[in-house]
Amino acid sequence: LIDLDYRTDCSLCSPGHAPIPTDWRSLTVLPLLFFLMTEGAWKSVQDAIDFAWRCIHEDSDPLNDRELADGERYLQYIVSTATQYSLMSAGTAEPAFLPPIETSRWLGASGPDIDYDVANVEPNTRYRITGDRGGSSYVGICVYANNSSGTAQAMVHNVDVDTLTDAQGLFTYEFEHPAATRVIIRQYFHNRSTQNRGHWNLTRLVPVPHREQELPSPTDVSGRITMMAHSIRWNAQLNQLWGADLRQSPNQLTLQTAQDIVAAVPNPDVTYAFGWWRLDPGQQLEITVTPPSPSVNCRYWGLQVCDRWFQSHPDRHMNMNDRTALPNADGTVTLILGENDPGHPNWLGTFGHTVGTMFFRWLHHSPTVPPTCRVTSSANHN
Repeated sequence: LIDLDYRTDCSLCSPGHAPIPTDWRSLTVLPLLFFLMTEGAWKSVQDAIDFAWRCIHEDSDPLNDRELADGERYLQYIVSTATQYSLMSAGTAEPAFLPPIETSRWLGASGPDIDYDVANVEPNTRYRITGDRGGSSYVGICVYANNSSGTAQAMVHNVDVDTLTDAQGLFTYEFEHPAATRVIIRQYFHNRSTQNRGHWNLTRLVPVPHREQELPSPTDVSGRITMMAHSIRWNAQLNQLWGADLRQSPNQLTLQTAQDIVAAVPNPDVTYAFGWWRLDPGQQLEITVTPPSPSVNCRYWGLQVCDRWFQSHPDRHMNMNDRTALPNADGTVTLILGENDPGHPNWLGTFGHTVGTMFFRWLHHSPTVPPTCRVTSSANHN
């Protein structure tokens, strides 16, 4: 992750310093070299946090006190999550799924009803996943390869774990691909209080030569710190990267596929409907969706309401799915988004926010018409 220029001109990592001597390979110069590398990496984190703070405070829509507080908390979430992930081991010699970080469920429009288990893998290497499916509504395995831009976006294997499980809910899956770089297991829940998580292990079937444990070098640490800065910047400007043009036409939904959304590792099993919402005092948004026919075998659909930074709030009543939403007499489902609860069973709150984003997800279904939206007066507005 450290470019050669980073090693020969420390002005790239810490402006104002003189270039490193051309004999940097000398052992007497290496301590200085490593110091400048890590100093530059931490400077990039400082710059990223400053950039994120400006993205929040200089948003195109003014911030009230509730939005300001949640914006500051969002900055805490992206810094803490990026820090934890940068410290976790993601090696491929002894691969393992990174444990879920609770705050990651708040970021990047991650679904509150979805858990994501991620592991790095190597190309041309065979791996085996063994585990207990658990009680979630759906478990899917996706193996990704680097695309031409060097990011893990090309899905090369996609498996429904239910096709692998035995009578006890146990499964085994092996995979290998010449460009494999990452494997993700996604679990969908309709009710987390009654559905238990699945558990699994990842084993590399091709042994690696025995060698003594290699402790992280300054270069390794510097690279992780730099990636931490990239993560903070990416999350801070997500609302400028994904659907910024739709912000000018709020309160409507647009169908999107996995190729349309801004995600490092999109889910090919899901179709989305995305839009911005904007409500004045005394307004609410009526959102009506026609559920897929039972013959379609859609495993999950749900609406998730986020704030302007694509931050969800699972601790608030801001998402609903096909098993928690009550249908209308004609089979359609109407959800109400507003500040005050009008006594509707499918009410979702804005909790002091005036503008934000919203997402429908359909798992294994591709609707042709997006849900409809209509702004009405809030019945309980005081």
